[in-house]
Amino acid sequence: MQEAQIKEILIANTNAALRPFIERMDFEPATHCWCGGVLEHWSPEFELYLQCRSCGCKPVRFRPTVESLARFYSSSYWYEYQQVHKCPTVDERFEGDMLDRIPLYINWLRGMRPPPCKVLEIGCGNGRLLFELKQAGYDCTGVEMDKGLAALVTKKTGVPVHHGSFPPDNDPVYDLIVIIDVLEHAPDQINFVKNVKSRLSPAGKVMVHCPVLDTLEASVQFRHMFNPLSHLWIHTSASFNKLWLDAGFKAGKVGELFNMPVYAIGKI
Repeated sequence: MQEAQIKEILIANTNAALRPFIERMDFEPATHCWCGGVLEHWSPEFELYLQCRSCGCKPVRFRPTVESLARFYSSSYWYEYQQVHKCPTVDERFEGDMLDRIPLYINWLRGMRPPPCKVLEIGCGNGRLLFELKQAGYDCTGVEMDKGLAALVTKKTGVPVHHGSFPPDNDPVYDLIVIIDVLEHAPDQINFVKNVKSRLSPAGKVMVHCPVLDTLEASVQFRHMFNPLSHLWIHTSASFNKLWLDAGFKAGKVGELFNMPVYAIGKI
């Protein structure tokens, strides 16, 4: 399928406000699931997503190229794309996140591993969770794809935030790794989890919060989770557990927030 045809399909099946983002990105048809399974048509309710015959995961039908994603996750993501979805600004989130999520995340993390220990948050966004964890006695580090935001959060919180998807290769391992609203954005699910494993101490734990939807009815209810430019994978419980189990991890649900599960994951 030609690039122009792909963009026509995307534009026809998304909000008109996304057109500028679609026009400056490049896409390629999905050929297989992260698990290697065969992809098939899923539902006319979701023309831009397919279903894996093996694990049930729902990948986007057309994946942005790696180069497009590198451009996409820049300041335009935080200051343009988020506004299209009527999300609060970075500064507003720094304050607002304390009202509905940060205390819960901290409670779960304390249960997994109390301070002092080393914490890494992948895709730390506005940095408020790391700021609060630092106050609680944790040794914190973050990573963020937008170079400008990484510098801003470092200056605002005093927590070192690296530019990129993971810290430098010579960075030490961590006792807690936090992955909130990030897994669904990672184009290569297997390598992402392998990278997480390589940065985790032997007894370390990973906390993951991401969309997990097991039925078509739930998917329709949470249709806003299906953002084809950014949410490249929507896992089911089975596909989520398989992803981590195949890498030598065991996942267990520790809570729920915004109707989506929060997992504690450790090495087997």
